[in-house]
Amino acid sequence: MALQEAGCFSVDLECVPAPVAAATTSALRIPTIGIGAGPFCSGQALVYHDLLGMMQHPHHAKVTPKFCKQYGQVGDVINKALLEYKEEVTNGSFPGSAHSPYKIGAADMDGFLNALQKLGFNDAASAAAEKIQTS
Repeated sequence: MALQEAGCFSVDLECVPAPVAAATTSALRIPTIGIGAGPFCSGQALVYHDLLGMMQHPHHAKVTPKFCKQYGQVGDVINKALLEYKEEVTNGSFPGSAHSPYKIGAADMDGFLNALQKLGFNDAASAAAEKIQTS
């Protein structure tokens, strides 16, 4: 809430359990962007080097300096992978349970829900509780 009140236009939720991300998304008026935070954020992001299995940044052919030798042409492969990623985020198949590995134990979840309710975030607590079964 403090980030939102400070004027942030969005919040990155990285490596958090999906129900926690659902509660945070519900509580905020600004978008949440999930990176390893399950499917219940406003949007998804991955570092494209990771998404594409790259170890170093490729140079785009149109802007490659004349002194740079290109050892590969990966543009079509990258474009195909990015389009597939976009489609899966759009249709909701990514991230699924296999790519939402961060879990929260029942006792911690109960504590989290109780804390939300004590703070007056009943809608956020409900959003998190609903997602426990689907995460």
